[in-house]
Amino acid sequence: MKPIFTIAAAACFALPAFADEATDAAAAFINSPVQQKLMDDMLSPDMIMTQMQTVAAQLPEDKVEILVKIVTEELEDIRPKMEDAMIAGAAQSFTIDEINALTAFYNSPLGASAMSKMTPYMQQTMSALGPSMQEMQRNIMTRAQKELQ
Repeated sequence: MKPIFTIAAAACFALPAFADEATDAAAAFINSPVQQKLMDDMLSPDMIMTQMQTVAAQLPEDKVEILVKIVTEELEDIRPKMEDAMIAGAAQSFTIDEINALTAFYNSPLGASAMSKMTPYMQQTMSALGPSMQEMQRNIMTRAQKELQ
């Protein structure tokens, strides 16, 4: 019985070291220049406006600028929490080898090229889906109100 306890204890003590190594690898991945550029682009006023184009179209230009400023400030406030969540999620979801492979790929010329196209790709996708998503939201509200009365 003693050898089993010793093995179990050793495994328990090894977990924090593994977790720290995974967290360090995940932090290196999330903090890499390519990932940070993607986040900069995704949280940019241009991307915000793409996602809010229907709302913005109903506002005067000076009000749109205020809206963009508010959303940008809120995104800047939440970004550190988002990065921490991404690091924790990557450390829990991927093996250290997978995180290292992701880091290597996205920091390679091919991976950096693919990542540089992610923001325009998402802008195009969100623009194309915007009206459908709004219709879906209206449908959900209409149906929910009808069914939940």
